[in-house]
Amino acid sequence: MTDPDQILNQYEGKLAEAQRKSDAIRESLANLRVMERSADGQIVVTVNDAGNLVDLKLGNSLQRREGDSVAQEVLRVLQAAQSRVAATVQEAMSPMLGSDSEAMHFIVDKLRSAQPPPPPQYVPGGGGYGGGQPRLGAIEDDTPPPPPPPVPPRSQRPRPPQDDDDDFSNKGFLR
Repeated sequence: MTDPDQILNQYEGKLAEAQRKSDAIRESLANLRVMERSADGQIVVTVNDAGNLVDLKLGNSLQRREGDSVAQEVLRVLQAAQSRVAATVQEAMSPMLGSDSEAMHFIVDKLRSAQPPPPPQYVPGGGGYGGGQPRLGAIEDDTPPPPPPPVPPRSQRPRPPQDDDDDFSNKGFLR
C-alpha cells in the first residue's frame, strides 16, 4: 500500500526542484547579453536575451563619417548580435534544460523565428557588404499592402408601420 504522505512529500520535492530550476533559468536569462563589434571596433552593441538593444557605444572617429553610413553600420552590427541570441541562449540553458529537450527546442525555435538572419559580411574592395549595395533586409513598407476588400452596400432596415397603437408621436410616454 502506498503512503499518501510519502506521495505528497515526493510531489512537493518535485515542485521545489522545478521552482529552483525556473529561478535559475530566469536569473540566467536576465543576465544574458550578446555583444557585437563592427570591423573597425568603433561600434559596439549589446542585446539582451530577447534581442533588444540594451547598450550602444560609438567611437569618436564616427563623427567624420556620413550619418547614413554610420546608421547602416549600427544596424548591421545590431542585426549580427541579434542573430546570435538563440545560440547564446541555447548554450546558457543546455545545462539546466538539456540540449535536446522539448523545452529547449521550443525556446530556441521561438528566438530564431523572432530574430533576423546574420547580415552579409563586409567584402573589402568588393563593393561593400556581400559584394553589392548594402541591404539590411526587407522592410515591411517595401511592398505596398493589398487594396482593402470592397465594402458591401448597407442594406436599409425596414421602417415600422406608422399606424402603431403604441406610437406617441415621437414623444415620450412619460411626461
